[in-house]
Amino acid sequence: MVKTIVWLLGVAVTAMSIIVILKPQVARDFSERMNPQMYYFGAWARVVIGIVFLLVSDTRSWSTLFNVLGIFLVVIGAYALQMGYERTRELVLRIVHGDENLLRVAGAVGVLVGILLISAS
Repeated sequence: MVKTIVWLLGVAVTAMSIIVILKPQVARDFSERMNPQMYYFGAWARVVIGIVFLLVSDTRSWSTLFNVLGIFLVVIGAYALQMGYERTRELVLRIVHGDENLLRVAGAVGVLVGILLISAS
């Protein structure tokens, strides 16, 4: 059951990231429609994905990479929860209305995280 959830999460993250790489406007539209429920879901999802990375790191050959990404995602999720909805929304809107190449790089990082989630299952 857990492997299936991790695999589906990895596929979803990879698919969304590929869409952002191909069409950065999707990220703009998504961030403009962000509401507090979506914000808190995303922040907690980062924390949960980070914990999953930390839990599966002992069973993978690249344990250091999984540990680093796990800690990184937990810290990002916790920081997002600490910042609050309004401040984070302003920051996200400033980022997505900036350079498209930055959005594509973020999408590439998302593809990496998604592939790692798929490989963790």
